[in-house]
Amino acid sequence: MHTVSKSQKISEGDVLPKNWDAIYQGTTWSPETGFPNNHASLEILDSNSEKSLSGSGKSAVFWRESLNLGWRNWASDAQLVKLLDQGYDQLYVEFWIRFSDDWYGRNEGEFGNWVSKFFRIGSWDEVGDIYNGALGSVGPVFIWDWKRDLYGVRNQFTYRGGPHGENYDMSNKYPQGESLNFTTNSIGMGINGTDPLILDRVYGGWLKDFGGRADHNQVFGVGGNWTKMAFYVQMNSAPGVHDGVIRQWINGVQSHNREDVPWIGFNTGNKMAKWNYVAIGGNDYFQHYPNEDRYQDWYSIDNLVVRSDIPLELLSGRAGFAPNPPPEVFVE
Repeated sequence: MHTVSKSQKISEGDVLPKNWDAIYQGTTWSPETGFPNNHASLEILDSNSEKSLSGSGKSAVFWRESLNLGWRNWASDAQLVKLLDQGYDQLYVEFWIRFSDDWYGRNEGEFGNWVSKFFRIGSWDEVGDIYNGALGSVGPVFIWDWKRDLYGVRNQFTYRGGPHGENYDMSNKYPQGESLNFTTNSIGMGINGTDPLILDRVYGGWLKDFGGRADHNQVFGVGGNWTKMAFYVQMNSAPGVHDGVIRQWINGVQSHNREDVPWIGFNTGNKMAKWNYVAIGGNDYFQHYPNEDRYQDWYSIDNLVVRSDIPLELLSGRAGFAPNPPPEVFVE
């Protein structure tokens, strides 16, 4: 980091990665705060080439801190934001993700209701605070979270409504989120209501057949493994109409699908909104280790692609898992 300021923006003269527009970051133990043996909440460094998908070049490496301030505090934050050239009614985003070998929650017996925010797609009014939607300038927004509790690793979705400044809490009687397993909760969520064939990367077979609880490694693989995640959002057709879409793919297999989301609720003036930014990373609720340990683990995101339509191979179901990055991707 070139500064320890929490909010940094290209528009305000801050130094950020090329083609990115803003970051909200917070870190307690990093070289910038006087701890040379620790890491900032976000690193994009040549020295981290082994943490990239290809094994060379750079990736976005997010470091999670175990920090307890005496309450249910969220810590180690890094939202890296890309503003789009215009607003879109629909967006598709894909990226690859990998977790460190010592990622807490990877192994049997490692749980604690800890949550990390990995990714979001949102609509911003281009005036106010883009990081905190509760302040009224963001909405709708979709967030994908990671969680590991007594019920295994969770496929966690957060939904917030719009337009900006209204219906943020999904007050139109739609759930504000879902905490799902990767096994039985995926049944019927594949293409045309089929059951998705997502590989169990520990025991073999399909996750849908495993039972109610899967651990981290079954979904994301053991240390060193990469997983391709993809998401698609589509605005509802009019305020209050339950026909908006959220869709997810894991390694090219459709794993979640909802087509009843009222992203834009009934509002004054019948206003609509459009998706106009994406962000990787987020803050962490993680307090397993004593503060004096200054414990950090990491996940890496690489080969982010943003487009206005779904790739045809995903619609046909012909996409398969590939261990290496696909050709002709746009890397930022």
